[in-house]
Amino acid sequence: MFLTLLKREVFRYIKNPTVTIGPPIVSQILYVLVFGLVLGVRIGMVAGHSYISFMFPGLVMMALITNSFMNPGWSLYMARHFDWIEPILSSPMSSTQIVSAYIIAGVIRGILVSTLLISLALLIPNVVALTHIPVVIVYLVLVSFLGSSLGTLVGLWADKFDHMALAQTFGLFPLVFLGGVFYSLEMLEGLAVLEVLVKVNPVTHMINGLRYGMIGVSELNLTIGLAGLLSLAAILFLLCVNLFRRGYHLRV
Repeated sequence: MFLTLLKREVFRYIKNPTVTIGPPIVSQILYVLVFGLVLGVRIGMVAGHSYISFMFPGLVMMALITNSFMNPGWSLYMARHFDWIEPILSSPMSSTQIVSAYIIAGVIRGILVSTLLISLALLIPNVVALTHIPVVIVYLVLVSFLGSSLGTLVGLWADKFDHMALAQTFGLFPLVFLGGVFYSLEMLEGLAVLEVLVKVNPVTHMINGLRYGMIGVSELNLTIGLAGLLSLAAILFLLCVNLFRRGYHLRV
C-alpha cells in the first residue's frame, strides 16, 4: 500500500510535466535572463563571483522549496476535500507510512526540478555550478524534505482553496524572497531590523548552504544552520505524523 500511494503521488506530476515541472523551469530561466544577464552586468561582482553565479543557487533553492511544498500540500488538500483520502485512511498503513509517502513524493519532485536547473547552469558561461557536490546533495535532500513536510502541514490545515494560496503568498514567498536569493548579506549592513530578520530566516540558511556547495561562498555559520534545519525538519515530520494519528482535519 505504501508503494502504491507513493507511485500515485509521483505519477501525478510526472504524467503532466508541462503543468508541474515546466513552469518552474521557465520561471527560473526568466529570472536568470532578467536579473542575471541584464542587471548582473550593471551590478558587477558579488563576493568575488559574477552576479548570476552568486544568484543562481538562490534560484535553485526557490524552485526546490516551492515545488517540494506544493506537491504534498495541494495533493493532500484535494484528497481531503474530494474524499480521496478515505481509502488511504482505511488501509493498513500507519500514519508514519502515509505521511512518508506524501513527503517523499514532494522530495522527488523538488529534487527533480532543482537537478534540471543545476544541469542548465552547467551550460551557462561563467556560472560555477558544483564546487562541493556532497554539500549540494545534503541540502537538496534536506530542504526538499523540510519543504515537503511543511506542505503536508498546510495541506492538513487548509479548509478551502484560498488557505493554500494564502500560505504560499503570505508565508512561503516572503521567506524565500527575504532569504538572500538576489542579494548578499553585506548589502544589508546598516539596515538593523532587516538584517536580523534575514539572518533568523531558515530559508537564508538553506540558500547559504547551497550557495556554498555550488560556488564555495558562505556568509553564515554552516554548522549552526545545518543543525537548525535538521531540527526543524524532524519537528515538522513528527508534527505531521502526530496530526495524522489524531485525524486532524482528515474528514471535512
